[in-house]
Amino acid sequence: MEWFGSPSRRMVMRLSLTVQLTDDLTGLPVTGSNARVWIEGQKPPIKKDGGRNVFVDIPPGEYVLSAEGGIYEHTSVNCTITEDKAENITLRLLPNRLYPVPSDAVCIEGRAEPDQLIRIYAEDRSGAYKLLADAEKGAEVIGIYHGTGINIVGKLLKIISSGDKEEYVRIVSAGNEERSEYLLGEKLGAGYPKIGTVIVPVSECMTDSSGNFFLLLKSGASGSGFVCEYTKKKKTVRKTIGLSGSAHIKADLT
Repeated sequence: MEWFGSPSRRMVMRLSLTVQLTDDLTGLPVTGSNARVWIEGQKPPIKKDGGRNVFVDIPPGEYVLSAEGGIYEHTSVNCTITEDKAENITLRLLPNRLYPVPSDAVCIEGRAEPDQLIRIYAEDRSGAYKLLADAEKGAEVIGIYHGTGINIVGKLLKIISSGDKEEYVRIVSAGNEERSEYLLGEKLGAGYPKIGTVIVPVSECMTDSSGNFFLLLKSGASGSGFVCEYTKKKKTVRKTIGLSGSAHIKADLT
């Protein structure tokens, strides 16, 4: 149980939850009034430096944590609050259509089935991340080389090996930053060798009730297209989306 407060106010508060808001495109903290985070029916969080939001004195239980902003899509996740330990959650916020599009990004706007999960990643793997060591099946921590200054905490990744093994993983936290070790949201379902394995960052979103979706992604290293994965009739479908020299792509996945 963690407590903090101000002696001058003679008030002590129980730390319930810390939420870090991060821009999914840049990996940078979302600060100031650019976005807000809340739990329905509970007191608003205390804003701290670097995009951190601290919830205090929330009764233990299951909650829905929500966030949104003027240039970010609404997002929500389930969370559990206990009296014993305050959880740290990183929420990566997706840019919406009001987001100022940088020159190295591409907009993908499309249609699919309503309320459909869409996952998209760059087809070109030359800029993919690398394993620093062999990853064993059942591992909860892996070493990832991903370049200087890139924040991948909270990011969805896809591990792909030369042996046709692949799976999605989410980075929960940085376990050992000096060794570039990261804690996964769940154990690896397979083992992966250091040589011949690539790790690609993935962007995901849900289509709205009309089947529309919008994603803003970094352009591929060589200007290649993107791989889109979604489920249709209980089967995983993959479709390659070409750039065609445009920074704004229309994709029909129906």
